[in-house]
Amino acid sequence: MTTEPQAANSPGPASPGPVEAEADNWDDDSAVGGVSLASSKTSITSSILRYREENGRTYHGFKDGQYAFPNDEPENDRLDLQHHVFMLTLGGKLFSAPIPKEQNLHRVLDVGTGTGIWAVDFADEHPESEVIGVDLSPIQPRFVPPNLIFEIDDLEEPWTFSKPFDFIMARLTVQFFADPARFMQQAFGSLSLGGWIECIDIVNPSKSDDHPNFQETHLWKWGHYRAEAAKKLRGSVSAAKCYKEQMEAAGFVNVKEIIYKWPTNRWPKDKKLKELGMWVNEDIQPALEGLSYATFTRGLGWSKEEIEVFLTGVRRDMNDTKIHAYWEIYAVSGQKPS
Repeated sequence: MTTEPQAANSPGPASPGPVEAEADNWDDDSAVGGVSLASSKTSITSSILRYREENGRTYHGFKDGQYAFPNDEPENDRLDLQHHVFMLTLGGKLFSAPIPKEQNLHRVLDVGTGTGIWAVDFADEHPESEVIGVDLSPIQPRFVPPNLIFEIDDLEEPWTFSKPFDFIMARLTVQFFADPARFMQQAFGSLSLGGWIECIDIVNPSKSDDHPNFQETHLWKWGHYRAEAAKKLRGSVSAAKCYKEQMEAAGFVNVKEIIYKWPTNRWPKDKKLKELGMWVNEDIQPALEGLSYATFTRGLGWSKEEIEVFLTGVRRDMNDTKIHAYWEIYAVSGQKPS
């Protein structure tokens, strides 16, 4: 297994103030309206429908290896629950970008749509918009709002959309791209004048403001090992820290960066953060194997058995209300000049 990590020395960007923990709480308690398997670049092929089987889970077959999380039913259920976590995070909103209510969003792109739940909700709320959800896996529902279409495509390839978009959403997606800066450039070129982009990603390792030896916990090490594996595979688990700079370099204006916090369990005193932490724990803790198998076996050479033993400690740390840990969630939005 990988040797024990050393403590990180470089501080990250300023984030919101520390979250107050609850006192004395130490116990553990392609036709519009359908699914299109053909995009501007891709036709129905066996590579799209043939999934990769590995460690008892399935992964996308099209462009095999680009995304290290499963695409099976347990993971799809987790993604839908994750959508609820984001709704709590954003106060019931589908995005944080300061888009004026009067601005028309004729065409909207959901990058890495997954189960399509964000695209479905957006299409329902904005019947005047044409919404396109793009992913590597054909796991989206067949019955969707009439203004929504799903496509299977690889957006790391040159974009060939025939018409520009007014809003591009990329949620927990861009950190898996080999070149996020290039993604920003392609998005800029595919937006209409005055159009918006929003990129939201989680940053690893997790943090704690008051734990004296947090970097000795399995929870911190899990994020550290994921970062180590990403260097050998693709993407970066801390890519979101650079989104603001990359957007500005691509030409975006009115770039806004918001850093949210996802507590690992119900440890915060604040009621809203406590509820958020409970849902974050419910979303991530039971799914640790699926979030780790491919990353650790492909990137670090660990065996399935080694991963499962290690995750016992990670799961224990996630459930421990004495460990006041959280993940930073970067939400970065920008606008193409009019």
